[in-house]
Amino acid sequence: MRTVGIDLSADRSKTAMSVVEWTDGMAAVGPPALKCTDDALVGELSGLRPGDQAGVDTPFGWPAEFVRAVGAHLAEEPWPGHGQDSERYRKDRLRYRRTDRIVGDQIYPVKPPLAAPFDRIGAMVARWAHLEDELNRRGPRVDRSGRGPIAEVYPKASRHRWGLLGSPRRMEDLFAAAPWLRCDAPTARAYDASEHAFDALVCALTARAVACGLTVRPDATELDDARIEGWIHLPVPGSLALLPHRGDLDPVRPSAQVG
Repeated sequence: MRTVGIDLSADRSKTAMSVVEWTDGMAAVGPPALKCTDDALVGELSGLRPGDQAGVDTPFGWPAEFVRAVGAHLAEEPWPGHGQDSERYRKDRLRYRRTDRIVGDQIYPVKPPLAAPFDRIGAMVARWAHLEDELNRRGPRVDRSGRGPIAEVYPKASRHRWGLLGSPRRMEDLFAAAPWLRCDAPTARAYDASEHAFDALVCALTARAVACGLTVRPDATELDDARIEGWIHLPVPGSLALLPHRGDLDPVRPSAQVG
């Protein structure tokens, strides 16, 4: 199978893509693609074959309460936060999606994902919305909960789960933790030279974890929000060593099963 990792940015010059081929207990890492255009990203994602999996580092949607509040303001209807403390309403209800809060709890004290409507992330979500619309026209359709060939991932959280967050983004450290990775020296240097390329590679590895059922998936109480807002697929601790051995792995679904 192939896994595709995309480190998305609203700025094309900071958008990178990585493709990994998985065969016989090994993973061959291809050269990174840098400064990716929308056409390049849609072309790669629309070309996914049966069994392939992609992981994209971007929120797949905005917080539902944020969308509701903006819609009410646009329609000159009462502000949904009326009667509440303004700052608390913004921080607790408008700022984060449900998946952001869950991942933030799971990776604490590591900083949580940046908020989709704030911190300049909104522009990136808008770019993804454009890409999602095109993919839904051309295929494959995007299920924002990740129950499909394209899933939302967060490379910083993946590195945390795999014990790689304490060191710089270096291929040497990644090879030590994942000796089954294969790439030539020029390719390794290209990943070392770009943090966006390195994060795209981590996204591609996380996509493999998604395909193997080694990420936390929304349970029945979380699924409705995940289908609207998106869902970050957080790898199970220690799962990096299992990625080459697909086998018969049972998906880990409820978020309460991991800590």
